[in-house]
Amino acid sequence: MTGRALSVSKPFWTNSLLSIVDQVLLSGLNFAVGMCLIRFGTKSDYGLYSQLFAASLFAVGVLEALIGSPMVTLAAHMNATQRAQMVRRLRRFQWVAGLGLGLLFGIGAGWVVHGNLPELDALPAGLAFGLYVFTSTLREFRRSVWYMESDLGSLLRSDGTYVLAALGLGGLLWWSDHLGASTVLGALSLANVLAGLLGRGPIAESADAADGAEPPWRHTLAQIWDKGKWAVPGTAVAWLGSYGFLYLTSAMSGVQATADVSAARLPLVPVGLMVVAWSRVARPVAGRMLGAHDWPGLNRLTWASLGAIELLTVVYLTMLMLAFPWLESHVLSAKYQGVHPLVWAWGVFFLVTVPRNIAGTWMASIGAFRQLFIEACVVVSLMGVIASVLIPRWGAMGAVLALIVMETFDTAVMTVLIWRHWRRIQREAPPTPGPAAA
Repeated sequence: MTGRALSVSKPFWTNSLLSIVDQVLLSGLNFAVGMCLIRFGTKSDYGLYSQLFAASLFAVGVLEALIGSPMVTLAAHMNATQRAQMVRRLRRFQWVAGLGLGLLFGIGAGWVVHGNLPELDALPAGLAFGLYVFTSTLREFRRSVWYMESDLGSLLRSDGTYVLAALGLGGLLWWSDHLGASTVLGALSLANVLAGLLGRGPIAESADAADGAEPPWRHTLAQIWDKGKWAVPGTAVAWLGSYGFLYLTSAMSGVQATADVSAARLPLVPVGLMVVAWSRVARPVAGRMLGAHDWPGLNRLTWASLGAIELLTVVYLTMLMLAFPWLESHVLSAKYQGVHPLVWAWGVFFLVTVPRNIAGTWMASIGAFRQLFIEACVVVSLMGVIASVLIPRWGAMGAVLALIVMETFDTAVMTVLIWRHWRRIQREAPPTPGPAAA
């Protein structure tokens, strides 16, 4: 420890802004896809797409917890050559794991569609979804490496290509009157492949830079597993808390109720992605601050981030409130009229979730994955109990209200956990050397 505080630097805020721009692009694409399916697809198509898209986030999240998140945590304590060796090895592991998940999820999707949605074709749905999961896991690994290396330029080029390709292919589907859940997922898969042809610099350079003696494979995997063994089940439980409501709503109220909940959430997707953008940039910075025991800097980063994100969220909600009557009349189709109470309920949910996400990012930065897993199990169990009462009574609104209660409780528990961990780390930190005695 040098005793020099790490400041919240200008590059951090610049990278945060670039990351938000990147997430705005991705959010805009998700919004466009959702709006197209709402306007031109059936409720069954949009309800299926919402559930499959959420399932793809689970697949990507599992590999991020198993590979990407431990990689970022370990990278804070490695030099450039060690990072390059780790990236090269984990990239191979990512390919194998992503392919396996793609096959598994594709078969599962085809089976579900065949048994529950006879109006839709099961084989195209399974093939398209399996390919989408596989290509998405590969693209997300590359994005993790670019965030780790603070190479936001390559990230923006690759994601920009993905968005443009997806919009172009989606336009062709609309023009040929073939918009549906399966065709949209196929188009997004091809866009993933096209985006993978750009921005190869950081990963290729990492592979080429790794020379000299390397630790054995088992050493790299042991390091990753030590950090990720609690993150994987924790991610699974957290995903249940974030997206389990879709499947509960579908089971209790039907796939059309799932479409209503998803349509109401769609205008608020930018808020969630803004928090994700911040966390991808802030986590490596927080890890360095924790390693340097820079508590004042970490406190400043926490409060500045909380204030900035909440302010942006309130501004966005205000703009949405003013524009929603026009959106409801001219953008949402007649099938979704009257969903505005759900939209405002989602707004409350996203306001509550900001501090919880910040606390969760700090917990991940210090490697407290076991505590996150236990906490997530408790919170998801609470959500399941509340949802089982509220959804049968109030349908789609009951699902959102259950999430609001869950997030409020989760925020309180997470705040207590992070406070206890900071106190423990401060007690165990070596004392700062004082001035030499005369």
